[in-house]
Amino acid sequence: MDNKILNQYYEENVKMLRNETEKNTKEVLPLVDDILRYVHQRDKRFMIQTVKVGSYHTHLKVKRAGEFDFSVVVDVGKLSWIANNNSRFYGFDNVNRKVESSILPLPSPPAGQCFTQIGSLKAKWESEGLEDGGASLTFNNDIVPIKVKRRFKALVSEAVNQPKLRSRVTTDRISDSPAITLSVKLPNTAYPISIDLCPMIESKLEFRSDFNWPRPLAKWPSSEKISCIKDVGIHEVAKSPFYWTLSFAACEKELVEGIDENGTCRRKSLRVLKTLKENIWCKPGVKKGLTSYHLKNVLFWECEDHPFDTEWQQELLETRVKSMTYRLLGYLQRGNLLLYFHTGVNLLSSKDKGVLQQVANIIKTFLDQPNQYLC
Repeated sequence: MDNKILNQYYEENVKMLRNETEKNTKEVLPLVDDILRYVHQRDKRFMIQTVKVGSYHTHLKVKRAGEFDFSVVVDVGKLSWIANNNSRFYGFDNVNRKVESSILPLPSPPAGQCFTQIGSLKAKWESEGLEDGGASLTFNNDIVPIKVKRRFKALVSEAVNQPKLRSRVTTDRISDSPAITLSVKLPNTAYPISIDLCPMIESKLEFRSDFNWPRPLAKWPSSEKISCIKDVGIHEVAKSPFYWTLSFAACEKELVEGIDENGTCRRKSLRVLKTLKENIWCKPGVKKGLTSYHLKNVLFWECEDHPFDTEWQQELLETRVKSMTYRLLGYLQRGNLLLYFHTGVNLLSSKDKGVLQQVANIIKTFLDQPNQYLC
């Protein structure tokens, strides 16, 4: 592996196709706006204005803009941590559909997850008829993730079933992902465009000491950047049925903003790794164990351990890519990759250990003779 080969690989396999990207973007943005305007008209708790996160909006996408991520704000206002250890006595009925009272309490939320109360806002929603029947997002004083996902999914499905959209747009089934995924056929585009719409509570929660960020002795990011990230705060997404999952997507976007303003190769290094994942390490047909989000956290840990711009000069691209690949290999072999912004969360804890080992073996083979794969 050397810089010349890596740069050639970047030009041929990683770099965005500009004309195609611009065309797709011009089609997608008005489409998303139409859908969300319909959703907001039916339920004003879902906002029209999105929070643009994900690879495309943080300039970390590779090759083509075929996937777009949008966070759709559920309007509950700014929240704060509440010292509330009360048990929650609700759950699914026998067929896992209706949320109802339960004799047994829900377990305490795992690390990186929480219950969320909305207090007096529930009474306001009830007075406006927003909590009737299937429109209800709450149980007692909690706003419940699975109820939010189902309500949002139903409204998005209504929106795309309009005559002007139904021939071009399909929605997926509700899943463990916090997002609703749309598949869109665009004219003169050979592949479908994927759009993720993720309901999110823009809670702007503060970092707690048990998250272990920022780390006192770390030299990256700068104190100015840390202040900006704290101002952005932590949001919540509806991944688990009953616990809100803390989302650091907006913090990550702020962290990446200006990351290469001095001509460094941080973004480029990550985009190379993402392409290696898609083209070599996790080819189609291999069960997915490794995600782009894992690689983004690998970059953040690499940046903290190598905090100076002099360590990320363009001529050191090969050094950084190799270092990040060995770092990733170690995480996979140990089955332990800590979330950069919350070290209580292991991003590999729910992954199949056999699949992780399979990917690790492929990466080891790649590291033995990388040029064989890159040329």
